[in-house]
Amino acid sequence: MNDYSPSNTWNQRLFTVMWVWISFRTILPWLVFFRLTFEGDSYSWGTQYFGKMFYSTGLARADFLVIYALLAASLFLLYHLRKFNFKLIAPVLVAYLGFFAADALYELLGGEPIIFEGDTLGVVINLSIPFFVLQFGMFILSVAWWLGIRKIASGTKPQPMAKYKQTIVKICAAIVPAQLALLIFGEPHALTDEIGVILTILQWVLLAFSMYPGSSYRTQA
Repeated sequence: MNDYSPSNTWNQRLFTVMWVWISFRTILPWLVFFRLTFEGDSYSWGTQYFGKMFYSTGLARADFLVIYALLAASLFLLYHLRKFNFKLIAPVLVAYLGFFAADALYELLGGEPIIFEGDTLGVVINLSIPFFVLQFGMFILSVAWWLGIRKIASGTKPQPMAKYKQTIVKICAAIVPAQLALLIFGEPHALTDEIGVILTILQWVLLAFSMYPGSSYRTQA
């Protein structure tokens, strides 16, 4: 006999934290994906994992596939979180965040500063310690969430997307032509480029908000 009693409140809250964190982590891959793909040689990107540098100017180097893979992984996680496919996605999520926690520890012990540089918006931030604390902290929370739902195959299906959220998704889709025009034809590091960047970030934030299924899921024991 199935028991559809509500899951523990703390576990539901951790679900929300996982959703927000993965959504936040996806902002950069989402933005870089569009810029690398559509701005071409005018945009350069680089990142480092376990001491190895990955970089590309436009799609000139195969390293751009790292961003494609990160974006695909994030969308895969969010899709199955939205569907409440806990048996599949919980261990995958732990492994995914564990990779970044291990990388953060490697970088911290190696003494290499983690710098975020955004040329278009003129942003330079040292993220070494905050990066480690966040990555490791979220890994621990993901393990706690997994332990809380490890015997659960899945939750009941999420409620249909509200009409206002459907409208938001349609708006995000409708701005794609303007978004691409700004990135493709805008002058690098000028106002049009900045608007394109801000629009792309806002687009993802709205999409992540619209896709959020709510944490008040019921679980099948």
